[in-house]
Amino acid sequence: MTAPGAPWQPSRPRAAVVWEKPTTGARTTAAEEADGGQQVPPPSGSPSGRPPSPGPRWWRRLAPGRRLALGYLALVVAAVAVTAALVPGQPVYGGLSPWQGTSTVDLRETPTASGWTADLAGALAPGAPALCLRFPSVPVGDDGLVLVRAAPAWTYGFANDAGCGSDTRQVGSRVGLLDTRDGRIAWVHDARDDFADLGDLDGAEVVSASTIGPAGDPDRLLLRTSGGALSKLVALDPTTGRVVDGSAPWTTTDSDQFQSEGRVVLTGRQPSAGGAYRYEVRDADDLGHVTWRGAGTTTGVVLALPDRALVSTPDGTLSVDPRTGREHDWGTRLDALVGPLVHDDLIVSPAGRSGGFTAVDLDGRTRWTTSPDVQGAPSAARTCLVVTDVADDRVSCVDWDTGETRWSHDRRGAVSVDGLAGQTDDDLFATATAGDDGSLALRVLDGADGATTSVVELPGGAVPAATGRTVGYAFAYGSSGGRSTVVAFDRSSGERLWVYQGRLQVSFWGGVLVDVDVDGVAHELTGPAATEVVAPRW
Repeated sequence: MTAPGAPWQPSRPRAAVVWEKPTTGARTTAAEEADGGQQVPPPSGSPSGRPPSPGPRWWRRLAPGRRLALGYLALVVAAVAVTAALVPGQPVYGGLSPWQGTSTVDLRETPTASGWTADLAGALAPGAPALCLRFPSVPVGDDGLVLVRAAPAWTYGFANDAGCGSDTRQVGSRVGLLDTRDGRIAWVHDARDDFADLGDLDGAEVVSASTIGPAGDPDRLLLRTSGGALSKLVALDPTTGRVVDGSAPWTTTDSDQFQSEGRVVLTGRQPSAGGAYRYEVRDADDLGHVTWRGAGTTTGVVLALPDRALVSTPDGTLSVDPRTGREHDWGTRLDALVGPLVHDDLIVSPAGRSGGFTAVDLDGRTRWTTSPDVQGAPSAARTCLVVTDVADDRVSCVDWDTGETRWSHDRRGAVSVDGLAGQTDDDLFATATAGDDGSLALRVLDGADGATTSVVELPGGAVPAATGRTVGYAFAYGSSGGRSTVVAFDRSSGERLWVYQGRLQVSFWGGVLVDVDVDGVAHELTGPAATEVVAPRW
């Protein structure tokens, strides 16, 4: 294992072993080792010339069957003793499927930019200064595909930021599909092609991108694009990048709203200051057809769910079917749900002045209400709703099915608690301030009971980013001014494994760690040896 900050050393020609039981075999004495492993003659006077004794007299009197049974018993006792001695030191890693679908690479040794490369700046922003760019992405399914676009960004001293403002004026119109398995850019779509008669001075931009269809294998990509004073929706074939559907353009306003989830596409705008929002609902399979139009409230509270759109009106909340446009009253008032958190078939929000949280189903019917003592900031983890109460220094885990508090712990010092993409267990990751220098302590909590299983030391400003089965990762601030440094730690012990100083931007794309350099070229980071988790050999 490479120590943090130490220069990389070439690995030996074998896999990096996470844990391995010492191989059982003949043991050599100190005298034998000193003699190069050769047998050392016995001291003078030893009975080496006589044959070995066949055993004590009582053993020789036993029947062969008795001897065999006692031999087996001795082997069992020895195996139990060895197990008891070794298991406490054996690390424990998860065995569940990766959370949120995509597996994250396990890099147990300091990585190098020795994998594939992809010229993102050349493909997505030709002619623009690469130092002025960043590359946001959206995962596309579970096969390592990501949708990447270029966006202007501050450069924190790498270039003239004032110059970047003018040099990147036309940046943002292109989006490309990158395969993180080999670095191939499958296709590039330019939003300028979505608008007819777009003048040279009118910029075009991909405002947002999302997927349509099953999460693991979407059948379409949905882009919200803008050009000049117009906006429109465009659907692309993920395989070819070809435009397969689109909406009519509409005039862009500062109040535009947009949400998409599952088959629901919801757009809205406020015609005049202080007026009620006007909304349109479409089926994702037919962007050119508006199935429902209607008025909302002046505050513009709406929510797109996988199979329906919820629109808050002065008289209540409407549930709209995107396929038919049929509407009916929803079971509760959407505008009464403050900061709703959607998890599977539940919508969770604070219960109000009484304290606690309330969960309603997709029809608006109350499913459960927690104890009023459960207060704080909610987040969705793999097996429970996590509530972090910074004021009272308490972390609670609420069962998704019943609303019962599975466990609650005080004095964790946590400012945030979350699950991490790619994790193969139900652990929670609690970030807390560790010292006056701003350093952080990342406490890994067992999802079953909240017990602290390990503590990871992180620099100030670091955030946990993702985790593989045996390696967790956090992003810390680097020389780029952004979080371009990677800190890796062992998922069982919390021990720091390595620190990598990125060049401009580091990201996890499709479970692969990618470093984008100052020329806008993406590099896959790979370890000097593949990780091998060795099972015990008894």
